Amino acid sequence: MMTSDRRIALVLFAYTMLLAVLPVVLDEHTFARTFSEEGPFEDLSIVAWIATALIVVVRMRPFGARAGAFALLCLACAAREADWHRAFTGESFLKNSFYRDVARPIEEKLVCAAIVLLLLALLLYVGCVIARFLFLRGGWRSRSGGWLLTGTVLLVTSKVLDRLPAILSVNYGIEFGPLLMLYAKAFEEGLEAVPLITLGWSVWISQFERRYLS
Repeated sequence: MMTSDRRIALVLFAYTMLLAVLPVVLDEHTFARTFSEEGPFEDLSIVAWIATALIVVVRMRPFGARAGAFALLCLACAAREADWHRAFTGESFLKNSFYRDVARPIEEKLVCAAIVLLLLALLLYVGCVIARFLFLRGGWRSRSGGWLLTGTVLLVTSKVLDRLPAILSVNYGIEFGPLLMLYAKAFEEGLEAVPLITLGWSVWISQFERRYLS
């Protein structure tokens, strides 16, 4: 691990420690506002997705299909975090209930379904590119691959934390205590930006190390 990698790791560790402290030091109202869907951490996630896309566009040379797909997926995720998936329809077109609504125009459903299919295709393509690099080409052993794998694992973890309390409550009757719920909320919202820092750093160093997007 190089000095620059250690600095990035130190920043991420300090950020994680900050998230661990906030549920204890913030009052209930401030905590709810800070980690709400309109709070600063949600905005940080949007900015991080856009910044990652810009790093790909600026850094990748030659700029080919893989880099373009990765950048588009990042922008799509930024739009998702900004609630664009429901901004023009009133309800998220990513949910089954949107297409079961008999009062909704069929044209609107078809357009939204086409967008969803394109996004799924984009996600599968990028996923295949990442999996091929990490596991078939042994990229996980490299600096860029190590950060890419770390970012991917952290991103999945943040999504699991988002759904875990509801799944445990509905399916198994397991309820988190008040403090544990605060920590789950803090890390779910707060950690959304962390994987993007590691992914952006992976993309940046991949140009002079192990490449996977160009």
